[in-house]
Amino acid sequence: MKTTLKPFLLLLISGFLLMLGYGLSNILLPVRMQSDGVSLDHIGLVSSMLYVGFVLGAYYSRSLLQSVGHIRIFAMCGSLTSVAILLSGLYPEPMVLGGLRVLTGFCIACINATLDSWLSDSATEKNRGRILSINQIMIMTALFSGQFLINIAPIDEITLFVICGILFSLSITPIVISRQKGPVVEDSQSMSLITVFKLSPLGVVTSFYSGLLYAALMNMLPIYAGQNDLTGIDLSLFMGAAISGAIILQFPIAYLSDNFDRRKIMLLMMSTIIGLSLVLVLLMSSNLLILSFLVIAIITGLIACLYPMSMAETFETVLKEQILAAMSTLLVIYALGSVVGPYFASVVMHTFGSSALFGFMSITSLTLLLFIRVQMRLRKALPIDEQESFIRQTPTAVVSALDPRTQYTEAQFEATPEVEVAISLASKNPSAAVNMVRALVLRHPENASNLAAALSTIDSIDISKLYAAITSAAPQMSIHIAQALTNASPEQADQLVDWITTEYPDQFTNIVVAIANSMPDNGIDVMEQAAENMAEQYPSELLEMTEEYMTNLSESVDAMRPVDRVAAASENTATELYNRLTEVSPELSAELAFTVSESLPESSNDVAEAYVQNLIDSESSDSESQNKAEQTLSADALENIENAANSYVNHMVENIPEHAVDIASTFVDSFPEVASDMLEILQDSDDIEDSELRASIDDKPLQDMVEQQLEEAVQTQLESNDK
Repeated sequence: MKTTLKPFLLLLISGFLLMLGYGLSNILLPVRMQSDGVSLDHIGLVSSMLYVGFVLGAYYSRSLLQSVGHIRIFAMCGSLTSVAILLSGLYPEPMVLGGLRVLTGFCIACINATLDSWLSDSATEKNRGRILSINQIMIMTALFSGQFLINIAPIDEITLFVICGILFSLSITPIVISRQKGPVVEDSQSMSLITVFKLSPLGVVTSFYSGLLYAALMNMLPIYAGQNDLTGIDLSLFMGAAISGAIILQFPIAYLSDNFDRRKIMLLMMSTIIGLSLVLVLLMSSNLLILSFLVIAIITGLIACLYPMSMAETFETVLKEQILAAMSTLLVIYALGSVVGPYFASVVMHTFGSSALFGFMSITSLTLLLFIRVQMRLRKALPIDEQESFIRQTPTAVVSALDPRTQYTEAQFEATPEVEVAISLASKNPSAAVNMVRALVLRHPENASNLAAALSTIDSIDISKLYAAITSAAPQMSIHIAQALTNASPEQADQLVDWITTEYPDQFTNIVVAIANSMPDNGIDVMEQAAENMAEQYPSELLEMTEEYMTNLSESVDAMRPVDRVAAASENTATELYNRLTEVSPELSAELAFTVSESLPESSNDVAEAYVQNLIDSESSDSESQNKAEQTLSADALENIENAANSYVNHMVENIPEHAVDIASTFVDSFPEVASDMLEILQDSDDIEDSELRASIDDKPLQDMVEQQLEEAVQTQLESNDK
């Protein structure tokens, strides 16, 4: 834990101080307005203005960070929030307060975006999920603690506003003195509301309701408590219980969401909110405070869990690289719900009394419950083990790149002092820079990959010589160095592959596969290039390389989310790899087909189709046809194809019998003449006869084609006799 927290400690301290002041301001303003006699609908309107600022901040924060920088944005927004809360104490008129809340919401959104991007840039693939959890706990703990600061001074004095201003101002100090530099913020893709709604109507609607219910409850709850004679420490305990519920209930809901049908859990949650909302009114009227605290904790906790539920529901339908864009859209939807929630709730309370807050919560929850029921009928649920995971997260007006479900892009290299010196030297004397890096790697082999990646970005550096120099100093790191080089300089991968297949014949298989795996978009190109260099001299190594690459592909596909697995189209990748390698080494056509199919069995039928086409191409002859557009097969060619087909299916029956029937049918579709042989091979197989797959033969065209062949043979014989 210390190792995880140490680099981010000052950032977390700044965030804690800021959210501590923010937590105090959230309870202070509505209670002060109530004390000043402001009407409920005006209190609700002022509360809604905060989320208008959130929407604006979420929209503009990224461009501001790009143009101004992290430290300046944090300092500016921390200062402006301090000014806003101090002016709120000096000028408590509703119109002024509404404008200042817009400013506060904008600044809080920008500050959260600053902290999140700073944390995500410094986090790694392994610890970013943990950093997200720590950040969320920090935020909620600060908000919880802020509820008790209201007891320091009387509500009708300026003191509490000054304390808020002090906390906002203090939050700037740790981040300003931090040694960490602000990261570079890149442009992100956006996803339209219509697109996200088409992909996941339930995710979008749930996100909107989450904002509506949570903002309505948390902003109007102090008003409800005040009108039920809860003041001072009792008010703090009441609000603290609500916030603690939002923290604690995420743990059991996460377990239920990941182990049962999520939509059924959502139905149970909404039913519970409806029931407990009615119970709470009775408990408060009976002055049963302890039970009331427990019930409000459960209600608030369940509502807070709706947002991560909406995220999980939506992410099941979007690709991994689209998750951040979809998350950004969901956040806007949540903020829009937050804008209307407090105002609608305040109007209801103004019209029907303070207890109508929970009537509003019940009716609103009921409409969401009905929508969930409709969606359950329209869309079939995914299997439990394929559902998107529930990640404990509270909406903080920022799109969190720390979410472990998002696509992680690791930095090409770390700019250490050694790296900076090497890059500076390389621009003047490339050979000296390579020698210097080799000397550094001899002393610290663990830095080999980072130094190699950094130096490969220099145009004057020959990547082959760089690889040779560094691997001579750290031969045990040869694979990692090759991956680092191609990740940092993918345009030089061709040169590196050519050099490796020439100079490292004893280990090029593993190195080439590592390079291909590090370049998923161009992996097949890397494999083809390597095959061209090795096919003649190293045919067995080519098959070994193909098997390793396809095995890695199969493992990566198995680890994918269901929607990414479908989009990956691994069958197409397998077929393309087979075709490309067969063009390089046609004499290995069958062996390559076997290797690819056995490494990725789900591609076996597609590969069989490609193998059949290769058979046709290799045996085709236009000598018997006057029309060159028409090609016929000679008797010898047909015999060769039949033998090849029989050999192929026999091999598949022995190695992947679960796909043998489909493969046999593929051959029969192209060459009906082999139908009887295919059927005989399948019938003779003990593996197929002893499995349920044997029954599927009846659903295939094999038997029909055998009977059709017999009929055609009999018909041909009769016609011959007539002649």
